Amino acid sequence: MNKKIVGIVVVVLVILGILGVVAVKSLNKTAVVEEAPTPTIVLPTVSENIKVLLTAKNENKVVDLKISGVPSDIETIEYELTYTTGSGLPRGVLGKIAAEGKSSITRNDIDLGTCSRGRCVYDTGVTEINLSLKFNSTSGNSSVFQKTYPL
Repeated sequence: MNKKIVGIVVVVLVILGILGVVAVKSLNKTAVVEEAPTPTIVLPTVSENIKVLLTAKNENKVVDLKISGVPSDIETIEYELTYTTGSGLPRGVLGKIAAEGKSSITRNDIDLGTCSRGRCVYDTGVTEINLSLKFNSTSGNSSVFQKTYPL
């Protein structure tokens, strides 16, 4: 009788083991979820009447941004300057300018580096800057300007 009980226990354990393996395998299968790609919004470029000048100063540690021909309906201009330091580090500067109905806008002394509490650590070896401007109108429309400036 003991042999029968041991045999039944062994069979039950084998069956439970097989069921456990099947259950784990079915849990490990990941469902493939198809995601719709995020649509890319392509903004129109600015009018050719808008002129943009980026000038380096102080041994390429600071730049001035001058924009002329700004239409009267432009509310704000967002800017992004990206560059690579001489040691190969990618860096950037972001900002926003209120147009206030002005047709000519100047943003002086944009530091190429980090400043805190009146002390600046400037990036060195910068040879070119990629400038992106986003012009936001009062009607909610936007247009962009992009150009690479050698220093």
